Amino acid sequence: MEREAVLNFLPVFAFILFLSKLSGNISAKFGQPAVFGELLAGLIFGPAILNIIHMNEFIALFSEIGVIFLMFLAGLQTDLKELKRVGLAAFSSASFGVILPLFLGTVFSLYSGLGMSESLFVGAVLTATSVSISAQTLMELGKLRSKVGMTILGAAIIDDVFGIVILSLVIAFELGRGNTFSLLFRIFGYLFVAIILAKLFLKSYLSFFSKLKVSRPLIAGTIVLIIIYSWSAEVFGSLAAITGSYLLGAMVSLTEYNERISDRMSTLTYSIFAPLFFFSVGLYVERGGLETTLYFYALIIFLIAVLTKIIGCGFGAFITRFGFMDSLRVGIGMISRGEVAIIVATIGLTSSVLSRPIFSVLIVVAILTTVVTPILLRAVYRTQ
Repeated sequence: MEREAVLNFLPVFAFILFLSKLSGNISAKFGQPAVFGELLAGLIFGPAILNIIHMNEFIALFSEIGVIFLMFLAGLQTDLKELKRVGLAAFSSASFGVILPLFLGTVFSLYSGLGMSESLFVGAVLTATSVSISAQTLMELGKLRSKVGMTILGAAIIDDVFGIVILSLVIAFELGRGNTFSLLFRIFGYLFVAIILAKLFLKSYLSFFSKLKVSRPLIAGTIVLIIIYSWSAEVFGSLAAITGSYLLGAMVSLTEYNERISDRMSTLTYSIFAPLFFFSVGLYVERGGLETTLYFYALIIFLIAVLTKIIGCGFGAFITRFGFMDSLRVGIGMISRGEVAIIVATIGLTSSVLSRPIFSVLIVVAILTTVVTPILLRAVYRTQ
């Protein structure tokens, strides 16, 4: 029976990869991130519309690996040295751009009848920022290296750090269900040990593996560490597995192996695991998943998602001596939630923190915020 299940999965696997890359290419031609083509393919061919492909244990396993690898790559791109140099404006923008959506998203969700954990998680998803589409738009406008462009990129780095901390704490308290002091001890104990071990042994470990006389030893050794850090984060630290992989990525970014590992892990992740993950997100959305009673909730959450970034990040830039229009551009550049919100929302669903209808709302919001960002960004630059 197991062999039959594997054989049944193989053509589905090939079909998903084919559809993902094809739909990603179509999405890119329309000026949108490829990831949304992959997501929409999952929605179209999944239970929501055509009902051809369904979630199974193999897709779930590959998706879990995909999330872990994606967050490791996000950690690699979080340059901790650069984080110290991005300046007051980026930190201020990121801070207000996290506090405002977290607060309003949580309060409105509580007012709408959601439980505390789910409401907090909705707020945590709304703190996310994916600046890939903003960066592409600014590049096309020739503004990426401007003061506004650099502030947006710097604020996005800090935003990611804040977001992963909030996400980890919400999941830890939801899954821990134990003594608060004991839970906090496990969280900070894990983080302390994980960071100290990385500082003491990571460079030597990577150096040892890089010299082995076998094919791709450095990547193999890195994957071993990613799995160990992810597993231990959940088992010993009561944190989400992605916290461990993100932390490891941030520590690896400080070594001279950063670029080699990033190039090869990107190839592995984006050729196999990431497309499967983003496609699988669509499989979680069932026909009628966005219930009629949630239309008003979805509309308000979308407005909160847009306005809290414009007002929060814009205000953060404004109080650090940015002009009004430049502050507005910073805020608009931070609206897009993209794949970051999708990853966080999926973690919430698989951790049983989010219900499926609320998950569907957040996926729609992630799509809409990513679509409106380049439109609004181009509009505010036409005023120059």
